[in-house]
Amino acid sequence: MTWLISDEARKHRAFREVWVAYLLGGLYLLLGLYTEISEQNYSVLYDAQQKWNFVQQNIYSYGATLTAFLLAVGLPRLVCCEREYRTDDLVGTAALGRLCTWRAKTAFTVLYCAVVVFIIGAASLLVNGGAFGFEGALSSVAGFLFLGALYFAGFILIVAALTRRTALSLFLCGGSYLLFFAYSAVGPQLPELLRVPIDALYRFGFGGYLLQGSYSWVFPYLWSDVWKPVLLGIGMILLEFFLFWRIWRRKAKA
Repeated sequence: MTWLISDEARKHRAFREVWVAYLLGGLYLLLGLYTEISEQNYSVLYDAQQKWNFVQQNIYSYGATLTAFLLAVGLPRLVCCEREYRTDDLVGTAALGRLCTWRAKTAFTVLYCAVVVFIIGAASLLVNGGAFGFEGALSSVAGFLFLGALYFAGFILIVAALTRRTALSLFLCGGSYLLFFAYSAVGPQLPELLRVPIDALYRFGFGGYLLQGSYSWVFPYLWSDVWKPVLLGIGMILLEFFLFWRIWRRKAKA
């Protein structure tokens, strides 16, 4: 299993668009950190705990968007490459070839999400901690970005398995996130008849989990109940990976 995951990682590194995404993502992360620090975190009006609260609250300003960008660019071709390179028939030659390949792609997806979120979190921790100290950092900055990343990743895998086209999958997934992002900014201004169904889709979908809105809507500010949206998110992620397997197997037989 380990060598299969390593093989998926080698495929990922071979995609040219991935390296372009890394370069643009790194620049965007630096810009986000610089903007965050220059706006408020150095202010003498707040203590360290309050500053770390600002870091957590503003993570959507660059963390969620950067995560969504790297996932939308890095994952679709991982699912579509066998079809696009006409090597999909080779996967089915082994008795458990399709199942093992699905497991490897799923495991790599989880690891990829973990690495992306870790790098963003570590960069924010180091930069902000170097500015005003690390007191209170762990208690405030331990967010839910990883759960949102897995939720969005599952959506990407499903779309890529259905379309079997990298460019189309990237467009659909990236566009979906941008729509959710736009709604998070202008949603309250929409007419109620339109806002209510879109808001439910946003709150219970990957958009709300990536942008942290799902944790303060159904159970507003009651952190003792935070396990409820977390449990819902985990259930949806497991459902997505199951649907990915069903679609992957059916498309492979087609």
